[in-house]
Order: sequence, then structure tokens, then C-alpha cells
Amino acid sequence: MASESPSSRTWYLRMFSYLLIICGAFGFVTGDIVVYQAFVDGGAEEGALPLGAVAIGIAAAVTYGITIAAGILGLTACRRPERLGALYTLALAGLVACVLGLGLCYATGAGMPTVLLFDGVLLVIGAVIAANLRKTPPQDGTSL
Repeated sequence: MASESPSSRTWYLRMFSYLLIICGAFGFVTGDIVVYQAFVDGGAEEGALPLGAVAIGIAAAVTYGITIAAGILGLTACRRPERLGALYTLALAGLVACVLGLGLCYATGAGMPTVLLFDGVLLVIGAVIAANLRKTPPQDGTSL
């Protein structure tokens, strides 16, 4: 039984989508843990939560949730190239959420968390890959 070898474009997009899903899952869990720890440390009886930790946790959970969605959409775009536009848009939306999260963390005094910076870099790379794949036709004669 002969099997077709996938084009390198599809392979790179698929592998990067797996990377997005794995990093997104770890980041999402990390964000949830940070929010939980803020509630445990702040305590409901004191009435004051550590606002910086809550901001980092919520921003990480939201942006990495978008990263997971971008990874799943990237896997879909491997089979259906018309989904590349949606992948590009979702990566840009995740980048905007990441920048807003960084601003929120800076405003609450939490500084610049590297977890959001890393996610921003991943989403920029995803947007560039999607934009490049949308613009260039397949070189080997097969569809993406």
C-alpha cells in the first residue's frame, strides 16, 4: 500500500500546531494554578487578593486558551487551506489579548511576566506562518 508523503508546508504547519497545543495546555494550567494560589494566599477572610497574581493568572489562562484554539485551527488548516485566514485572524486576536494581558499585569504592579511574552512570540510566529501559507501557492503541485 503506497502512502503519499506530506508536503513540507503541511508538515511544518502540523508540527507547529502540535507545539501550540502543548504549550497552550501547559500555559493554561499554569494560569489556573496562579489564580488558585492567589486565592489561597490572599484568603477570602482578609478581603484583599494579590491583584498582580490574579492578573497574571487570568491573562495567562485567556491567552493560552486562544493559543490552544489556534493550534487546533492549525491542524484543521493542514487539511483545509481555506482555514488559513481564520488561523491568521485568531493568532492576531491572541496577540492582542497577550498585549492587553501584559498591560494589565504592568498596571497592577506584577511586572512583565515571561509566560505572556513567550505566548506572544508563539502567536507572532503562528501569524507569520499563516500569512505566508495564504500568500504562496503550493510548489509541488499538491494542495496544502
